[in-house]
Amino acid sequence: MRLTADTFRNLYLEHGPRAQGFFLRMTGYDLELARDLTQDLFMRLWSARDNYDTKRPFRTWMFAIAYNMLKNEYRRQMTVMEYVESVEKEEPTVETDHLEKQQRDQMLSEAIGRLPETQKVVFLLRYEEEMPLSEIARVCNIPEGTVKSRLFSALTAVREYCKINENQ
Repeated sequence: MRLTADTFRNLYLEHGPRAQGFFLRMTGYDLELARDLTQDLFMRLWSARDNYDTKRPFRTWMFAIAYNMLKNEYRRQMTVMEYVESVEKEEPTVETDHLEKQQRDQMLSEAIGRLPETQKVVFLLRYEEEMPLSEIARVCNIPEGTVKSRLFSALTAVREYCKINENQ
């Protein structure tokens, strides 16, 4: 015996509310998801109607397919949750990123503020004003080699200060 459209319509009217109730309870009372799953279930049942063994209860066949659909939905939700968690771990929120930048900027300002005046000047001219070493040498009226050594000392001091104060 084959399931005809009229027979299937009657089976939907009889078993549809049960299937939706099952999905509703199994999805934590997500009515929209339960409705979607019910619709998908009956679409699958209709597509597979030639595989239905009419000697067996329709309800058993229907719930077997519904249960498999739920397992697939749970897997899909787990995949989505794992993806969201991985993205949250990898990409800081704009708020967190902004706060971390403010903290780094504050620490850098403190480190620069602690430098001797001669190192502070070359550091700011190089990294804030983006001047080439030769121009800094002219501004400060010192040899380029002295600019390099002061810059090296300044960078070393700033790195050490930031490293020490990084986890505080």
